[in-house]
Amino acid sequence: MKQIDELFGLLESKDGKTRYNALQELIGITDQPVEWIYDKWYILKNKLSSDNSYQRSIGLMLLANLSKSDTDNRMGRIIAKISGFFEDEKFITSRQCIQLVWKFALNNNSNCSFIINELSKTYFENNHIKKHGNLIKQDVIFSLCQIAKFADKSAYDKAVELIGNETDSKLIKSLNATLKK
Repeated sequence: MKQIDELFGLLESKDGKTRYNALQELIGITDQPVEWIYDKWYILKNKLSSDNSYQRSIGLMLLANLSKSDTDNRMGRIIAKISGFFEDEKFITSRQCIQLVWKFALNNNSNCSFIINELSKTYFENNHIKKHGNLIKQDVIFSLCQIAKFADKSAYDKAVELIGNETDSKLIKSLNATLKK
């Protein structure tokens, strides 16, 4: 636990390299279920409210990885807040959330339909859609495919339906390539 405490301390570093290295180490550790999730729960939950987009992203990434350890389904209590980051003011935080949200669906089936619905909405309504629509749409299709692969096959049908609404042949080709991965 001492190592985990030290890594969490380094997540607060002003030095980007130090912070990044600590995050990468914690991501590696949380690739497997851990017992200390609830010891760090409030720290990570509070990161979601940070004014600093790096800290919000750190909170999202670690909570996504830790969702496999969430036997109490505390994630279910904050899943609406998590999906709210699809609209984060910072494009990178928005994308990271869309790219990772499938992990919350996999580790608790009760979160699946909510996440599928939220992804479907953001496919059309995301605040970054005008400037970065193709990337947002690719990320949505990716997450839906991950959900379909590991948890709920209906997510694949939703991805196909969303792609069916497109008229740009280049975008359709790109989204279909994501669908087939």
